Amino acid sequence: MNADPQSVLEGTRSSFVAEVADATPDTRADTQDAARWFFIAAALIALTDIAIAACFGHQMPNGLVVAALAVAMAGIATDLAIGTDRGTSGRWHFIKSTLASDGGSAFAVGVLFLAFYGATISPPTPYIEPVQQAYAFLHGRAWVDAPSYMEHVVWHGRSYLLHPPLAALLTLPAVAIWGLATNQTAISVIVGTVSLGLVWRLLGRIGLGLAARIWLTLFFGIGTTFWYEATLGSSWDFVVLVSIPFTLGALTEVFGEARPWMVALLGALAALGRNDMIFALPSYAGLLWLRGRSTRDLLWMLPPLFAALAIFVAFNEARFGEPYDIGMWLWYGQDKYRFARPGGPLALSHFPFNLYTVLFMAPSYSDKFPYIHPEFLGQALLLTSPAFVLALRPSFLRPATALIALAAALCAGPGMLWYANGFAQLGARYYVEIYPFLLTLIALGAPRRLDQLTKILIVVSIAFVVFFTWQVRWYGWGG
Repeated sequence: MNADPQSVLEGTRSSFVAEVADATPDTRADTQDAARWFFIAAALIALTDIAIAACFGHQMPNGLVVAALAVAMAGIATDLAIGTDRGTSGRWHFIKSTLASDGGSAFAVGVLFLAFYGATISPPTPYIEPVQQAYAFLHGRAWVDAPSYMEHVVWHGRSYLLHPPLAALLTLPAVAIWGLATNQTAISVIVGTVSLGLVWRLLGRIGLGLAARIWLTLFFGIGTTFWYEATLGSSWDFVVLVSIPFTLGALTEVFGEARPWMVALLGALAALGRNDMIFALPSYAGLLWLRGRSTRDLLWMLPPLFAALAIFVAFNEARFGEPYDIGMWLWYGQDKYRFARPGGPLALSHFPFNLYTVLFMAPSYSDKFPYIHPEFLGQALLLTSPAFVLALRPSFLRPATALIALAAALCAGPGMLWYANGFAQLGARYYVEIYPFLLTLIALGAPRRLDQLTKILIVVSIAFVVFFTWQVRWYGWGG
């Protein structure tokens, strides 16, 4: 389970996947111990939040927190019951094997973050454009009755929203039950917790040891703005967030069974959430080729891609009578901010400002507590999550590293050319979609045992994100 991360994609085919069935008894025990402690931590977080809500808020506890507590207590009880059974067969064998598996510990990670994200969730957002779109789908139409505060364009007398369809499709089951009263922020938290389970899974497939996986999972879940996005859940945040689990799933598959059709399916779904993610597909194909997949095998990537393309075209035909998405171009024509950024919605002239946002945009200082204030326009990646600098550690002369870096660069490319940088954001929201690639680069460059510098950068990242998230939630933007 502690393979050299750089060799995972470039060794022999049999060295890529570290399954629990092939692990040593000690490794299985460590995995089960980790799952146990994740459940215990989830229960403690949930109980603390419930006590605070009862004592200070005089309100009912958050339903997500209660659900996390129930599942965590069930996990703890099951673990205790297994501990009293000394045999390796019988009714507890399957459950014991599940808890000791990588999937079992990934589930426990999800429960832990369900408790934490549920405890730190924002109030339900009024910006529920995906819910509005899902409601329209359920009524057999693409147009919506959009309130004036929601971004939309009017085309031939009908109002249309601007976002790709995946976010709306994911909310369909909830909207079918609760309609427009659906709590989109709660769905966002669930998507976030699923993503953290997949982060854990991905890091295991790459070959990191238990301690490194814990550190990097905490970094992704608390030390990046992913936490802020997942617990806010407004339209602009949610549509970026929904691409993340599918990108993580595609990367996990690349480092795991490496089935071309599955990688393409997950990658295509990510692109239906954020169209920019389509540019990751060439890198996925290259990584699969490094895994030993033949050209004939790679042709199995085409059916999922064509299916996703058909959904994309059908959605745009239903809205605009065109096979491509013209919504954002129509929006640019009515957005007054275009006068500050002439040249069209997508242009090289916008690159310098977006580069400034990603690399240099800093918080401000004032004499007003707490003195250092995140700004409305955003904040540079390394001034929000400095541990991202570790993505530069692996050798980019190695094909696998270069392909993952290429995927990150290509998927970030359209955002770097866009006329607006995102606004009203903690960090740089458009680039949350490439966090899975940056995490993978960090993991590929990680030493067998994480060094002191890595741990310090992760701790500082967590401190920054906690501080800025708290400030935005309590005081708002700027000073």
